[in-house]
Amino acid sequence: MASDAKYMEIFALNGKSNLLEEQDFGIINGKLALNVPYRDVLSFKKIYAPPFVSSNFLFDVRLFGEKVSTDGYKWYPHKVLRWGKSNDVNILSSLVLAENKRAVILSVTLNNQSKTKKKVPVQFDIQGKLDYYQDWEFAKPESVTGCKDTQKGNRLIKSNKEGTIVIYTDIKGMKWHDYCLHWDGQFEIPARGQKTFNIVVSIGNDRESQKDCDQIAVNIKKEIVKADFACEQKVKDLFNKIPEFTASDKRLEKFYHRSLVHLILNKWDVKEFLLHPYYSTGGINGGCICNYLWDFGEGWELFGMYDPDALKTHLKTFLNNDMTRHFAFSPAKGRAIGPFYQINQEKLIFLIYYYVLLSGDVDFLDEKVKRIPIIDLVMDNAKYGDDFAKPAVLVNYGKGNHLLELRREYIYDYVMPDLNARRYANYQAAAVLCKAAGRDEYEQLLQRTEPLKKLLKQQLWSAKDKWFYFLNAKNQKELRYTIQMFKLIDSDVLDAEQRKGLLSHINEEEFLSDYGMHSMSKKDPAYDQVDIDNGGGGAYTGFPPQVIEKLYKAGYPKIAEDIFKRILWWGERFPYWGDSFVANNIDYRKDSPLQNTIGSISGAQSIIFGMFGIQVTVDGLLTINPVPPSYSPEISLKGLRIRGNNIDISAKGKEYTVAINSKKHKCCIGEKFTSNLQQIKK
Repeated sequence: MASDAKYMEIFALNGKSNLLEEQDFGIINGKLALNVPYRDVLSFKKIYAPPFVSSNFLFDVRLFGEKVSTDGYKWYPHKVLRWGKSNDVNILSSLVLAENKRAVILSVTLNNQSKTKKKVPVQFDIQGKLDYYQDWEFAKPESVTGCKDTQKGNRLIKSNKEGTIVIYTDIKGMKWHDYCLHWDGQFEIPARGQKTFNIVVSIGNDRESQKDCDQIAVNIKKEIVKADFACEQKVKDLFNKIPEFTASDKRLEKFYHRSLVHLILNKWDVKEFLLHPYYSTGGINGGCICNYLWDFGEGWELFGMYDPDALKTHLKTFLNNDMTRHFAFSPAKGRAIGPFYQINQEKLIFLIYYYVLLSGDVDFLDEKVKRIPIIDLVMDNAKYGDDFAKPAVLVNYGKGNHLLELRREYIYDYVMPDLNARRYANYQAAAVLCKAAGRDEYEQLLQRTEPLKKLLKQQLWSAKDKWFYFLNAKNQKELRYTIQMFKLIDSDVLDAEQRKGLLSHINEEEFLSDYGMHSMSKKDPAYDQVDIDNGGGGAYTGFPPQVIEKLYKAGYPKIAEDIFKRILWWGERFPYWGDSFVANNIDYRKDSPLQNTIGSISGAQSIIFGMFGIQVTVDGLLTINPVPPSYSPEISLKGLRIRGNNIDISAKGKEYTVAINSKKHKCCIGEKFTSNLQQIKK
């Protein structure tokens, strides 16, 4: 089993850099998520292994009568290494999730530094209830059903009607004390000698958990090697599909890599789930294992490059539900859940749009969901709220607080300018797809764009405020300075005055701070420091990268690179990215179960399609226009794969080189490179 250590280290994070609190720190292997207390060398807790959950599971380890504090630790997607010392004994633990199993391995090596033999009392404090959950939604499921604890030799079995947890140790002579939930024993370490002991915890139905534990216990060292190799292969596979990125400013590389780790962390292979594989919105410590369309759609260009087949199955699951009434689907049955997010239509359209453009798979538009061609469903979503038999209107989305979800008395509902303005691009994208599918309706869609643009200008634009009004329940004009408006910067819905006006607000008095971009202007009365994602204290993780990408596409690279520089710390201080980051200090949103959002892949996406200026038309015309930031004059992409072609791009100084299937072309920075992919030999 040949190992390639470089792939293991790409996503590794030294604990000295970590800012996550213990409650948000964990690992995932596609079948099980585990909470890891990093201040303790040996303990672990909270098992989420869909459909099984032991949310209050606790496995505390004491040596010499006390817990062992960590001197350091290192995170990988599937394991955590922790080390410390106690009583002249150096202790190193490897906490590893077994490959393709709902199982945990704790392997502990002790090195006696003293000249005398050490007698080591060991105590395991083991607690936890167990339940079987069908519906995994936003909140973390809670286990409430108690277990019967039974020792059978070197195994402790916790079981009830919901399932079984099997705990194995290779320490001989352990004794279970039911009255205090302790499993006690002891062993010796020779003077200057070494001792390794192991723990295996498996969860599932009775047969499965017993079988997994038995298989691992036969050769624990081999199982750890297998788990490491599997992680390496996942990373290697990722970079066989997503280009490798290098930059003279290594902070950019770290940002790019940290963004991509979610394609591994959020990927599940659970037989009880509807889709295989299944990509969750979150997953760390059991939070948000459902799939929100908003978050899934943040990576609308990148995701299809990584896993096009999964993109199509997930899209069909969304389309099979009514996404004008709900915001997500649950993993077990693909059942729609939650209220309506008005952003849904944009996400569906552009997930399909970019998949077709980047893959060339126009035939996908003819595939059917509920006997309806996907292209018809695209048109239905583009027309949402608009009766084409009547003159164009601004859609009133009603009340509900489902876009910004503001926490105080301030609202942003009814006739919202950003949602109405996005309809312009929705029409354009749907028209492109219609034309590609041979449907005449594309003309009808395009004819709707200019009347909509005029309505926005006439009814909602404030030249004085250089911003758009929204209309409240009484049809009164109000201003709400939200980051959502900047997502229009590259849209033709804006004229020069409006674009210039919106850009004037990207400044440190309003939307910028030292460590990021605010989701609400600091001057807006609705600004709320603790409401990080949309209320102002910072921003949802996907928002700043999306704005950055659109600024690059609209021709404002200096503004884009300035915002980018403010958020580069994200890539250095976290193993993965959760719901939101604070903008006016180095911190993150802690009051959310979503701590590893799939929307984070928009970070890498903004580099590929924004900084490198990658665009593809439905006819296969490729455009490349890299703009290296001033603080990183050298940038490169290697292994960009579009429509079966392999593309490398390297920019340095005033020049850049494009190699398509090894054929090189040299260009000057600022000069667009174009080529028809349909005419390139594949």
